[in-house]
Amino acid sequence: MDSVGELLRTERESRGHSVADVAKATRMSTGIIQALEDDRFSVLPAPVYVKGHLRTYARFLGLDEEEVVQKYLRFTEQQESVEPDEWDAVELELHEARASTGRRWIWLAAAAVVVVVAIVLGLRLARRTPPPEPPRPVAAAVRESLAQAVEQDSLIEWHHLELMAVARERTWVRVSVDGTPVADLTLAAGDRRTWEAGERFELDVGNGGGLDLYLDGEYLGTAGTGPRLVEGLFVDENGMSR
Repeated sequence: MDSVGELLRTERESRGHSVADVAKATRMSTGIIQALEDDRFSVLPAPVYVKGHLRTYARFLGLDEEEVVQKYLRFTEQQESVEPDEWDAVELELHEARASTGRRWIWLAAAAVVVVVAIVLGLRLARRTPPPEPPRPVAAAVRESLAQAVEQDSLIEWHHLELMAVARERTWVRVSVDGTPVADLTLAAGDRRTWEAGERFELDVGNGGGLDLYLDGEYLGTAGTGPRLVEGLFVDENGMSR
């Protein structure tokens, strides 16, 4: 069975494209493209970012993105142990944390109902009268609070954005999150930084062509072209814009 890298290389060559052509169209570096075609996934960022590169490449070649990703997963299962690596463990932990948020609201609401019922029953027993059913207004209020909590939690997760910057070359970068400055630093080649936002990021980059950007694991491309200053670069759920 051909590997995913062999598939990409074969499809690229059959369409008469060079690696440089793909790099220009997808804004991925030639190093990343060659690593994908050589199945050298260990030199790339975490698996979630490898999937983003593969989807971008597959889209350019007109291939089914999901089939390419599944081929990559089957190939890596043959090449690696079943033990999750450090990045997979972190992703799993984040997933479980988000899932537990909804359960936490449910348990809090249930605890509130138990406390109210216990108080009412205690008062009734002190007066030696049969315990009544929980008051309907209290039950309705608890249901409403629970619905609002779940809706709020869903909205928070829906608008959560994660931006990852990976330096190809030494570059200065300044980052604002939802209008608030959060970073003003210089990255060496190979350095990476991650920020989270509710709506958008704004960046100024000293060496635009030396900085790769990823949004929620999807490769966006470089911040600019060549060693040029890029100012007022916005990143939101729709991608990059100036």
